[in-house]
Amino acid sequence: MIRKLNKTEFHQAVAVALEVYLQCGQDDFDDEGLEAFKSFIFNDERMNELRIYGAFEENRLVGIMGTKNKGKHISLFFINKDFHRKGIGKQLFDYSQYDCPANEITVNSSTYAIKFYESLGFEKTDDRQQTNGIRYTPMKFVPNK
Repeated sequence: MIRKLNKTEFHQAVAVALEVYLQCGQDDFDDEGLEAFKSFIFNDERMNELRIYGAFEENRLVGIMGTKNKGKHISLFFINKDFHRKGIGKQLFDYSQYDCPANEITVNSSTYAIKFYESLGFEKTDDRQQTNGIRYTPMKFVPNK
């Protein structure tokens, strides 16, 4: 089941994000990057700016997608490693587009997720970059392109 999370569930979303970030993103951050990521997800003010969608499997939160700027930027997108390649990410993305359609969506993709974003129709807009110890590749999606 996919649905928008309420603010009281954000702590669960943070737990999923941190777990998957540590499991799948080691190639994209150093100690500074890990601290920068934690300072984002543990900042209630910044998290409350997001619209967060959750994917549930038997009442367990197994994936999240957080957007900001009226759906125009993906800030968090994490699926529990045990649930990769089962279509959950695409379901989250499609649900977010139905709930809050945007004429253009950007994301700063981890190396691990580039192929996934490309499968959704995202294209790289620049080479790999680094900010605050986090390496990422800027990408963009234009619906009905």
